[in-house]
Amino acid sequence: MKMGDVTRQVQNAWDGMPVHVRQLSDMFRKHGQKQNRNTSRVDDLDATNVPDALRDGWKKDSWHTPDRVVGSGKPNRPYPAEYLDADYIQQHLQRFEGGATRFYRTESLNEYGPGNQGTTFVFPTSEIDNIITQADGDPKKLGVMLGLGENFFVDGDGNAVDITRADFSYDEIVNGNLRMPRGNEAGANEAWIPGGYLPEGIPEAVLSTHPDAVKGDPSAGGTWGSYTPFGL
Repeated sequence: MKMGDVTRQVQNAWDGMPVHVRQLSDMFRKHGQKQNRNTSRVDDLDATNVPDALRDGWKKDSWHTPDRVVGSGKPNRPYPAEYLDADYIQQHLQRFEGGATRFYRTESLNEYGPGNQGTTFVFPTSEIDNIITQADGDPKKLGVMLGLGENFFVDGDGNAVDITRADFSYDEIVNGNLRMPRGNEAGANEAWIPGGYLPEGIPEAVLSTHPDAVKGDPSAGGTWGSYTPFGL
């Protein structure tokens, strides 16, 4: 196929697509695994990487576009309710009714505690088994899937580090004020995308850690969550 034909097909695919969908697609492609694919292929340049719920959940009358939200930078990013429909937010958080889970480097958990400036990103417990299956025993894959980078769960020699799994019950996430990520959280990195999804399409949310959390022993001080060693 000639380059001109590719360009026309790409243009046709994008014409008529809402601005927020185009911008979100760019973000998912930039930060997700699609960044390693051949971007001259038309099927790499569509918006199929944007979760359907998020496509429909962006307020049509909102001044905020995904680029504007991200471009505002920390600590100025707006509340998600300013650009996401209330029904979308409610349905997104309902995915966590079975509990929430996250993974820590054990060394970091022991040194700094379960939160980063009082908050932590979590994922629906109901989807963790699928994430683990897809990681297929590879700590680098797990890091990528959780938006932490391929080197998060390995040492300088590429060997897996000790990992701790934290599971939060429904009551605990209610007490922790489970909410949509705003992007101002200390744990939000350069790959953060507005709307509550990791670049690989995994739902995420934020909760506050217990105010009495004790560094070095996450089970002490009334800390919410059940912490157990995890092996891939």
